[in-house]
Amino acid sequence: MALCTYDESTRTWYGPKVVPIFNPKASVGQVMNDILRRSPDRIIQIDMDTGFRMSCGEFRTRMIRLAQNLVEVCGLQQGDIVTLVNANSENVAPLACALMTIGVTWNPLAPAFAENDIAHMLRMTQPRVIFCDDGNVDVVHAASRKAVQGNPPIYVFESARDDVQHAEDLLKATGREEQFVAPNLGDSRENLAIIMSSSGTTGPPKGVCLTHEQIIGIIGSNPLAKPMTIFNFSPLYWATGMVMVLTTFSSSSTRLITRRLFSEEKFFEAVEKYRANFVFMPPSYANQILGHERVQKVDFSSLVFLAVGGSYVSDALRDRFERLLPNGRTYNSVGLTEIGWASCDLGKRKPGSVGTPTANVSVRIVDEEGNYLGVGKRGEILLKNTESTFVGYYKNEEATRNAFDGSGFFRTGDIGYFDEEGYLYIIDRQKDIFKYRGFHVTPSELEAILGQIEGVREACVVGIPEDADRTTELPTAVIVRSEGSTLDAVEVNRIIDSQVSDFKRLRGGVYFVESLPKTQTGKILRRKVVEMLYEIMPPNGASSKQ
Repeated sequence: MALCTYDESTRTWYGPKVVPIFNPKASVGQVMNDILRRSPDRIIQIDMDTGFRMSCGEFRTRMIRLAQNLVEVCGLQQGDIVTLVNANSENVAPLACALMTIGVTWNPLAPAFAENDIAHMLRMTQPRVIFCDDGNVDVVHAASRKAVQGNPPIYVFESARDDVQHAEDLLKATGREEQFVAPNLGDSRENLAIIMSSSGTTGPPKGVCLTHEQIIGIIGSNPLAKPMTIFNFSPLYWATGMVMVLTTFSSSSTRLITRRLFSEEKFFEAVEKYRANFVFMPPSYANQILGHERVQKVDFSSLVFLAVGGSYVSDALRDRFERLLPNGRTYNSVGLTEIGWASCDLGKRKPGSVGTPTANVSVRIVDEEGNYLGVGKRGEILLKNTESTFVGYYKNEEATRNAFDGSGFFRTGDIGYFDEEGYLYIIDRQKDIFKYRGFHVTPSELEAILGQIEGVREACVVGIPEDADRTTELPTAVIVRSEGSTLDAVEVNRIIDSQVSDFKRLRGGVYFVESLPKTQTGKILRRKVVEMLYEIMPPNGASSKQ
């Protein structure tokens, strides 16, 4: 089977055509229940923090109990929305699967989100129930009071507090577990399974609507040829975290979980003690691992697939890591929450390329006038999944309408081109957003806060690479003071830090200039701002400058 085919007449590149092996007319719950029931003794999840190994049979029992109690105790019904603000603890995946089984849409948020970030999504989705962790329950309560009508119940996982509702209470036996049959929920092409959070070119995050059809398609087209032990640090807020859960169903794999944030030692434990075969990580994590004093002594013999993606991946970084993998290699991949997995260099590695289109993905390159371009021509990358359709952004018709061209291809905002072999190269981004350690940072959001600070006349926020490998970008502010203002970087950082999540802090520094470069129409030229920063930054990197 060809990795990529090109149709000159339509100037479209196609990944392999794969018909999903699971019925797209079913619901996710029906598919999952069937898979779990077939192999009850298989280990589907290992908790690295406690050592607990959960079988498919135990997973299914917990999923069924949660489904039954969510209906009977919480009164949930098909079409409701539930928010999860959780790290990867023992019962979070069974909960997510239980919600999809009963037709309830779940919206995962990052457990480290600040109050305003949580409140923004809560205000949009108005969930019937909220789940969180012991470490963020107070922040979640405050956000809920601010944003949600009706005072929804908040259930907390793994909490010793006596003033909260415990999520584990919803795992109580019902006595009817064996009689449970996953319901048919209707049209899987329209029924929402998940609302993921995604940043756009401007403004706060949008809600990406994923249907049951899309989730079933992901389960039915997984590329792993055999069961593996899989691992990443992503909570379910990230699409990569959600896909890892689905991979345990699609390839009979075992998922390693940890509640902890990224650390080199936890990664070493996954590959040495638990013999992880497939790992996904952003390049910033890979760079930190390579710099660890113990990395040369770690046994990486189990690691077959090391997928690196989410932001720019340098060939030098891949070269350094591949020298540590006696039985595996690195893979560069690109995925979008709206479309799913879009490209990967599974076939062979080519310098600078993100690989060829994945199964059922079609790609076009278009110029600013909307003309489709051929081999070697640079333009915006457009994507379409031919087996499942992205239905849009939750309660945002304008954003949904603007996301597609006239042929139903999704506008990525990324600039790239194809070579003669159908390998895709991404060279730039139209979008102003950038990523700090995998988190999307939207400059306009930070600029809006800066603009309200007394003494700020104009402000521009850009991402400055943290290192030569460009594994992550640091939020950096460039400010023009109002006349007579004595505003300094310390005060700016104090105000920003009090209003945003940790990943949005101005780690690249705060710089004050006389004026910002602009177009004739008054639009700030962000690339020129970056060039200006490189001229005024100290030789050893970013820091606050007054």
